[in-house]
Amino acid sequence: MALKIASIKNQGNPQTTAGTITEDIRLNYNVHSFHLDIFALKDEATAATIQNLVDKITNVKVSTLAGNPESVIDGDDLFDAQALVWSKYRYCSILTNTDGIPHAFGVQLPMSPFPEDPTRNFGLAANNGIQWSMDIAADVNQDFDGYAYDLTVEGLDTSDKPNSLGHCKYVQDSFTSGAVNSIRDTTLGPAQRLLGVLNFQTTSFDDLAADAAFDVTGIREQQITFSESIAARYKPSRSWSMKNIQTVSTFATSPSVINILDDGRFWNDFGINNDNASLGINISGIGQQTKVKTVAGVASEATRVMPILLV
Repeated sequence: MALKIASIKNQGNPQTTAGTITEDIRLNYNVHSFHLDIFALKDEATAATIQNLVDKITNVKVSTLAGNPESVIDGDDLFDAQALVWSKYRYCSILTNTDGIPHAFGVQLPMSPFPEDPTRNFGLAANNGIQWSMDIAADVNQDFDGYAYDLTVEGLDTSDKPNSLGHCKYVQDSFTSGAVNSIRDTTLGPAQRLLGVLNFQTTSFDDLAADAAFDVTGIREQQITFSESIAARYKPSRSWSMKNIQTVSTFATSPSVINILDDGRFWNDFGINNDNASLGINISGIGQQTKVKTVAGVASEATRVMPILLV
């Protein structure tokens, strides 16, 4: 079983202004994971953050025979998902304030729930992919410039994976919350399994003021419902005990520390890495009636709910 690793784009130029980049991903083998590496030069001898570096990628979309696009994920969310979802020590260079010094970071977008094990029979089936696209932000003065990107794909020949059991689909519901205790419904749509839900809330637990109630975070509670019947309910704090590796939002100088951009992101895992074929929650045939209900804890707040599905 030989792993295929191919360069889709080498040192691509995302330009300095806002726009969209597209790459052809019509591949005749099963795609296990996409790898995106971003390079840039420090612009002027001023302070800038990893957040500034990552903000060049607004979002990533994958179009397949099943949807155009089928998957959408925010660039910041993809960055933090490396640690929160896949417990992955991904590369990110140490910041400097010296003009012209190269900086870089790397992320992957798995098509398999097991990005570290290509032998598992999951992934985007051969000839099902159509297009990879990225929305790009304009360069910001004194942050970074001279951006370039590499897009690499890894996969396996169809003789090694003749019948994939499914691939990951990334659903993004981005909204401004209503009043406190208002509910936002995110409908999942057709899928085999609900693997988990990645979330972003502007007000996280670490943002609370002195003497504040513990549950006045942007998301007060979430529920998974089947035809409006509650199958699971939980609060953001549930995700704390589910982290496999330590995460900190303040970037340290030590490369051994896993970091995330914002403590407002949290991952509720329903079994994305179960060691059998029964991953996550079975929603086969009832995806259109399955919803993630998000209860607002703070009014008028930027919120994102991002279920990851096996389709």
